[in-house]
Amino acid sequence: MQRLGWKSNLIEEYNTKFSEDPLILNENFKNLSGNKFRRVIVEGTFDHNKEIHIIGKTYEGNAGFHIITPFVTENDDTIYINRGWVPKKYLRKSSREFSLVEGKTQIIGLIRMPQTKGYFVPDNEPNNGFWFTVIPREFNKHFNLNAEKAFYIVELKVGDKLKLPISANGEIQIPNNHLQYAITWYSLAIGLIIIYFAWHRQNGYLGLK
Repeated sequence: MQRLGWKSNLIEEYNTKFSEDPLILNENFKNLSGNKFRRVIVEGTFDHNKEIHIIGKTYEGNAGFHIITPFVTENDDTIYINRGWVPKKYLRKSSREFSLVEGKTQIIGLIRMPQTKGYFVPDNEPNNGFWFTVIPREFNKHFNLNAEKAFYIVELKVGDKLKLPISANGEIQIPNNHLQYAITWYSLAIGLIIIYFAWHRQNGYLGLK
């Protein structure tokens, strides 16, 4: 039940922060704890030569990859942008040259903290081109960059037109199944208690006649 409360508070915080007006990313943008889950506007250029492919991502049940690209801002700071999902047939840049935005562009995105590797998720293997988890400091080491490592940005979909990479939907929801889990486990516990007492009473272990 404590985890249910934690998840409910997290969802409330996410929805509140996400609904606020987007921030303008600039050199004074340092209050990460207060700006988590906020939308942000940033201008700059993509460095497509250092593109990263995150393995094992799905979109509407289809397997594919997330495209992470360094983004150089007007202040010459570099931030990693998760541009969105592509299927395997469009993984190579040569197959989607139309997606390689050139020159100055504006991105509306969502501030995210570096991911934590899951227990069953393999370690990133930069030298083999295998990336499973978004950890900016590991990207920096591989590319010898000094990009922002305390956060990255998930690009948000603007308008109804579908394009590659497919950006995140603005109406992101964090799953909250903990109440259902709690009810299920409490029901199982009560059922086992009933079976325990019924069996012991039937076999005379409770001293009841």
